[in-house]
Amino acid sequence: MERRIRLPLSALEPDGRTVTRADGREIAIFLVDGVPHAVANACPHEGNPLVLGELAAGALTCAFHQWRFDLATGACLHGDRPVMRYPAAVEGDQIVIET
Repeated sequence: MERRIRLPLSALEPDGRTVTRADGREIAIFLVDGVPHAVANACPHEGNPLVLGELAAGALTCAFHQWRFDLATGACLHGDRPVMRYPAAVEGDQIVIET
């Protein structure tokens, strides 16, 4: 069953990121140029927290082993497994994530 999580924009850290939980899973949220992106907070390589990664040119790089993911699609750009991505949108002063 699809569920929506609503998170106020004010919950984001100054660098535009945070982590929330849904059904026992952690979801990393990034706001990049006004566009929200939500991905599983566990890197598919070894489960390290992706919220600590580096953002550049629409990609997220894991801080631990440099696997890279396209934020728009979840595709793996360096490594061999994609990251789980969740649809996200800004609605008013909230980010809405579909899980």
